[in-house]
Amino acid sequence: MNDRELRDQFLAAGVPEAQVDAVLGYFDLYGGAAEITSEAEYWNGIALYAASDAHLAPDDVHSAVARYVIHLGTRLAEWDGKHTVPKERR
Repeated sequence: MNDRELRDQFLAAGVPEAQVDAVLGYFDLYGGAAEITSEAEYWNGIALYAASDAHLAPDDVHSAVARYVIHLGTRLAEWDGKHTVPKERR
């Protein structure tokens, strides 16, 4: 799959245009979502996860976008397990 196809998949899955380059760069290097290192990244990840997940087919677990969303969910869960997140933002 070329970069343009993957870019189109991420855009179709709801990843904001302004974030696609960063997402693709990390995904190309490491095959997943970047580690979440701040509360701002956590909330950004929540929004990105919700937008992307809403556009994926329920049985899609193999596309690059699905693999990214699954890994992002893991990163969000890791952050949740280590930090107290204000309930009003959940």
